[in-house]
This record gives sequence, structure tokens and C-alpha cells, in this order.
Amino acid sequence: MAAIRLPEHAHCKFCGDPIQFGKEYCNDECMAAEQERDRKERFRDNLFFGLCALTVVAIFGVKMIL
Repeated sequence: MAAIRLPEHAHCKFCGDPIQFGKEYCNDECMAAEQERDRKERFRDNLFFGLCALTVVAIFGVKMIL
């Protein structure tokens, strides 16, 4: 069986569609959507770490009072 060779290509970081090699996104909509998804993920990560730090401070604060 002969192997079929595809032309050199990459995949869009957001939707995964095949695109020209060397490009990151298939269009401006995918680039904007990926930036928005990254922004939301950073916000969730910062919120999580902030709540963890607040919890640690609260636990140590209660132990100091008792």
C-alpha cells in the first residue's frame, strides 16, 4: 500500500483546522477567541491562587488567636 503524503502544514491553535505551515491561526476570529480563552484562564488561575492564599492566612490567623 502506497503512503499518501500530505503537503507540509500546521493546525490552528484554536479550532485545529489545517493551515499553511508557519501560521498560528486560520483567521482573526480564531486568534481573538484564543486570546479571550487565555485571558479567562489566567483570571481563573489568579482567583484560585488568591483564594488559596486567603485560606492559608485565615487558618494561621485563627491558630494565632487560639
